[in-house]
Amino acid sequence: MIAIGCAPPSSITAPRSTGICGPNTAPASSATTDAAREPVSLQVAIISIPDVAPAKLAEHCGFFATEGLKIRWTEIRGSADAVPGLASGDTHVALWNYVTGYAVEDRQPGLARLIADAYQAENECFLLMVRRDSPIQSLADLKWNGTGKKKTIGVGTFKSVSTLTAESTLRIAGVTADDIKFVQVPLPQMAAAVQAGRVDMGWMTEPGITLYKTKYGARVLADVATAGTSQWPIAGWAVSTKWADAHPDLVVRFQRALARGQELAAQDDSTVRKILPSYALGIDDKLVGAIKLGSFPTTLNPTRLQRVADAMLEASKGKAEADKYLTKPIDVTDLLWQAPGSASTFPFSSPGVTP
Repeated sequence: MIAIGCAPPSSITAPRSTGICGPNTAPASSATTDAAREPVSLQVAIISIPDVAPAKLAEHCGFFATEGLKIRWTEIRGSADAVPGLASGDTHVALWNYVTGYAVEDRQPGLARLIADAYQAENECFLLMVRRDSPIQSLADLKWNGTGKKKTIGVGTFKSVSTLTAESTLRIAGVTADDIKFVQVPLPQMAAAVQAGRVDMGWMTEPGITLYKTKYGARVLADVATAGTSQWPIAGWAVSTKWADAHPDLVVRFQRALARGQELAAQDDSTVRKILPSYALGIDDKLVGAIKLGSFPTTLNPTRLQRVADAMLEASKGKAEADKYLTKPIDVTDLLWQAPGSASTFPFSSPGVTP
C-alpha cells in the first residue's frame, strides 16, 4: 500500500444543476443509476495539478455519485509512486504520465492499462525555471566543463515526462544528459527547492509556475513543450489490470463519469480555473486567472500517444541499461484496456484533438 494519507471522500451525493457544472447535468442515458445502491469506494492516486481537474469536476458535479462511485483520493509525488499500489491492488486508478507508464510496461508488462486521456501540453505550461538572481542565463550555461559539480535540475520523478522533455529541450541547446544531474523533487515543492538553492533549476508545471513567478519573480529559461515536444501528450488515467479485469463494470462507470468531467474541461477552461483552487494549494481566485493551461483530450488516441513511446526509445539509444527509458519498442495500442466482450476502450465519443 502507498503510505500516503488520502483526503476524505466527497459528501456530494447528486449532480449539481447550476454554475460550474453547466446546465445539462442530468445522468447520462447509459448510466446504471440506482438510488438504493451502496456507493462503491475507489482509491484514486493523483497529483494536485491541472491534469486532474476533469476528475475533480466529475466529483464536484456528482458524476461519480451518479455512477454509484465514491472516490478516495491519494496524493502522490509522481506517477512512479502509484506503481506499488497498482501492483498490490490497493490503488485502483492512477493519474499516469505516459513516460512513466510506458517504462513500467517495459519492465513490468501487464501491470496497468490506460482507460482515458487526461492532459496535453500547450506552449508555456511546462517550463524550466531558475531563481531571479541565478547566474544561469541560458541553457548553454548548463554545459559541464568536465570538472567540479554538475548543474542540477529538479524533476518530479526520474525517467518521467519531466526528464524526457527536459532532455529534448537541452539537446537543442547542445547540452546532454551527461552534462547535468537530475534531482527528484515533489512538484508541489519545486519552487521552494529552486528558491532555496537545493537545485539550480526546476522543471515546473502549473500551479507552481504562476506561484513562483508571482511570489519571487522567477525567470523562465526554456519552454519544454515546443518544437519536437509541441502539443505533447502528458498524462492519462491507468487502472490496475488485475483489478480492472475483475471489476470491468466499475472501470466503465469510472470512465463514463470522468468523460463528462473531461468534456466540461475541454469545452470551457473556465471550469478548470473554478475548480483548481479547491484542490491546488496556494492557488486562489486571483492567481488562477493567470495560470497557463494545456488541453484536455476527450478521446484516447493511440496515434497521438505513440509519439511518446517512440521518443522514449530514441532517447534511450546509447544509454546504459539502467538509464534507458525503454529497452524495447512499445505499441501503445496494446496498453489500452478493453472491457471483456467490448471493442471500445473509452465509452465517450467526441472529435477529440488532432493526432
